[in-house]
Amino acid sequence: MEAKSRVALVQPRIPDGNYLPNLGIMYLAGLLLRRGYDVKVFDENIDGQVAPSVIAFNPQVLGITCVTAALGSACRLAEQVKTRLPAVNVVVGGPHISAVPAETLDQNAVIDFGLVGEAELTFPMLCDRLTGRDDSEEIPNVPGLVHRVEGKAKLNAAPRFLSDDELDDVPYPPWHLLPMERIFKQATHGLFTRGKRIMPVMTTRGCPNYCTFCSRVMGFNFRRRSIDNVIGEIQWLYDTYSIDEIYFEDDTFTQDPERAHALLDAIITLNLGIHVKFANGLRADKVDEALLQKMKSAGVYWVGFGIESGSPHTQELMMKRLDLDLAAENVRLAKSMGFKVGSNCIIGYPGESRADVKESLNYFLRLPLDSFAVVPCVPFPGTTAWMECDKNGWLTERASDYDNFWFEIFKVNPLIETPQLSAGDLMRGIREAYIRFYFLNPKRSALVARMMLKKTWNRWSSVKWLRALRANSSVIPRVEGPDYAC
Repeated sequence: MEAKSRVALVQPRIPDGNYLPNLGIMYLAGLLLRRGYDVKVFDENIDGQVAPSVIAFNPQVLGITCVTAALGSACRLAEQVKTRLPAVNVVVGGPHISAVPAETLDQNAVIDFGLVGEAELTFPMLCDRLTGRDDSEEIPNVPGLVHRVEGKAKLNAAPRFLSDDELDDVPYPPWHLLPMERIFKQATHGLFTRGKRIMPVMTTRGCPNYCTFCSRVMGFNFRRRSIDNVIGEIQWLYDTYSIDEIYFEDDTFTQDPERAHALLDAIITLNLGIHVKFANGLRADKVDEALLQKMKSAGVYWVGFGIESGSPHTQELMMKRLDLDLAAENVRLAKSMGFKVGSNCIIGYPGESRADVKESLNYFLRLPLDSFAVVPCVPFPGTTAWMECDKNGWLTERASDYDNFWFEIFKVNPLIETPQLSAGDLMRGIREAYIRFYFLNPKRSALVARMMLKKTWNRWSSVKWLRALRANSSVIPRVEGPDYAC
C-alpha cells in the first residue's frame, strides 16, 4: 500500500492572554484529510515546543498560520525543523503574509512559500504539487502564491474568496487531531465565561466596513454559511464533545440582521442549553431590542460592543464612523435587559490628540459596562494606520520587532509615538483608565483577580502536563472525528 503524503500544520504561540484553538488550520486539516493526506496538527499554545514532534512526524509540507506577533515564532520553528529535515517545504499563511507578502518572503529565507487570503482552495492545490500528487502544472501557477523567482519574492494573481456554497462544503474542523480535554481546560477569552467546554464557530466571512486599523484577510465581501450547516456543526460539537458554550468568531455577525435573527431562532429551537458569546464583539449600531431579546433567549449572556473610540474625531480618523449616541443607548439597553456588557477602546491612533483620548475615556467610563479593555493602537502591517505611521516616522523602536505586535489588557506595549501623543502619554492614559474602572470598584477588582488566578492556573497546569508527558510515553486517547473520506 502506497504511503500517504504527510502534512504538518502548526499554530505558533501567541502571548496575548487569550486562547482558543485556531479555526483556519483546522479547516485546512479537514480538507486535506478528505483528500487522503496524513495530517497532524500542533499548537504551541498547548504543547509548548513542538519542533521535536514535527520532526518525528517527518512531513513533506509544514504549514504554519501566522499573525504578525507569531512571525518570529514561526520562523524559529521552521529553522529547527529544516535543520533536521532540509527537504521539508515550509508554507506560511494567515494575516501577516497576506498583508505584506513580498516583504515576508524576502526577509525570511526559511519560508519557502506563502499563501495570501483564504487558503481552502489554494493550500490543498499547493500540497498536491509539492508532494507529487499532481504534476499537471508547475507550482508557480497556484493563485495567491508567494514564491521566489531569481531570488526575489513574486506574488501571483490573487485567489478568489469562497462562495456561500463553498463555505458549506468545507468539512467541520477535525478536532480529534488536537488534545481536546487540555484545550477545554485552557480556553479563555476576556473576563466572562460561563461554560467549561468552549469551542469556536465561524458562521460568516468578510466585513464590508473600512476600519483603518484592521487587517482584512477575508475581504470586504460578506459571505454566509447556511443556517442548516451551522446548526449541524453545533449539534455535532455537542454530541461529540459535550460542549456547553459556543464562541462565535464572525467579524460582523449582525451585518445581515435577517440572517442573525434566523440563526438565533435555530439555536433556540435546537434547545441544547448551551451558552453563547460573540468573542469578536458586535457593532454597536447594528443591534436593537428585538435582536437583543432573541440573543438572550438563545443563551447569550455577555454582549461586547466594538466601539473603539468615544471621540468623534478619532472615529473619523479610524473610518469607524459609529453613531456614538446610539452606541451608548444600546449599551444601556443591553445592561437593562440583564446582559453582562463589555466594550473596548483603542487609544494612540495616528492623529489622535490628548483631548481626544480624554474625551474617549470619559465616554466609556460613563457607560454601565461590566468589562472594559483599553489598548494602544497596534499598527498592523498593511493597514492604513501602519502606512501613516511608517510614512511619518511614528513607529517606536519596539515596533521594529514583530514579536511586540500583540496586546493584552493591563500590559501596555506602545508601538506608536506621535507629536500629539508620546508613549508615556499612552501608558499613563491606559493605567489611569484601568484604575478608575476596575480598581476603584470592589466587584470589578474581584473579577480581575479571578481572571488572573485562572490564567496562572492554566499556565501551571500546562507546564505540569508537559512534564508528565515527557516522563510517560503513553499515548493520550483522542476522540475520533467524523469521516473525512470523499
